[in-house]
Amino acid sequence: MVSVKGLFTAGALVGSALAETHVYNWTAAWGTANLDGYERPVITCNGEFPWPDVIVNKGDRIIVHLNNGFDDRNTSLHFHGLFQHGTNQMDGPEMVTQCPIPIGHSMTYNFTVPDQHGSYWYHSHTGGQYMDGMRGVVIIEDDEGYPYKQGIDYNETATLTFMEWYHDTADVLIPDFLNLYNPTGAEPIPNNFLMNNTKNMTWEVEPDTTYLLRLVNMGAFVSYWFFIEGHNMTVVEVDGVPVEKYETDKIYITVAQRYTVLITTKDDTSKNYAIMQLVDDG
Repeated sequence: MVSVKGLFTAGALVGSALAETHVYNWTAAWGTANLDGYERPVITCNGEFPWPDVIVNKGDRIIVHLNNGFDDRNTSLHFHGLFQHGTNQMDGPEMVTQCPIPIGHSMTYNFTVPDQHGSYWYHSHTGGQYMDGMRGVVIIEDDEGYPYKQGIDYNETATLTFMEWYHDTADVLIPDFLNLYNPTGAEPIPNNFLMNNTKNMTWEVEPDTTYLLRLVNMGAFVSYWFFIEGHNMTVVEVDGVPVEKYETDKIYITVAQRYTVLITTKDDTSKNYAIMQLVDDG
């Protein structure tokens, strides 16, 4: 019994030593960007847009120093889908697990991801700010525990994000939506629909190659049917949870949902194939 315990302890120490710490220093502030032919205010990260992806390994520590660089509002940060076991105070919703971050102040989000892998995202949890661009993808890799392996089940990885886009900011949209004179709860009408923060997205792929494709809906209201002309997909993960393989030709993805699929490209390079983001207008 003593020797077994010693082996387990040694293994735990080795695992802990291999974990990394990822430190991010972010300042949220207003800037401008043109995503669809119309320049409008957006929320930038350190003066740049879009916000960066966070890619870590299971067991790693994430430290985000978030500075409020606005001159007119509070802010916060939520890591959508992460359990935050033992670190509930890092979850992000203002007036629920934390006070909002005031103008000119900062907060450090510090937590590990010990028991999850897959596709997630982060966003502000204050006043509709993620509608104005304060959002990004979180990927937790796990070479040992994830059931689908690179080199066996797939060759390459890629990510597609979806969002509707408005030419007005959330400051205009939300009061109109949550209004006595909008009794049916009619949602704002988007000016455009984006993939990977553009309306003219091109995904360059290799022929006869299997991709692990992460799909993330980072929008506010709109759900989509997603499909790629002439290609089937095999669903392998839903909202960060690996599932048994399921083949389909289209996927319905709602707000905040994440799907991960395997898709094999054609060996014929004589034509391009449409990537479809069909809006559910029902």
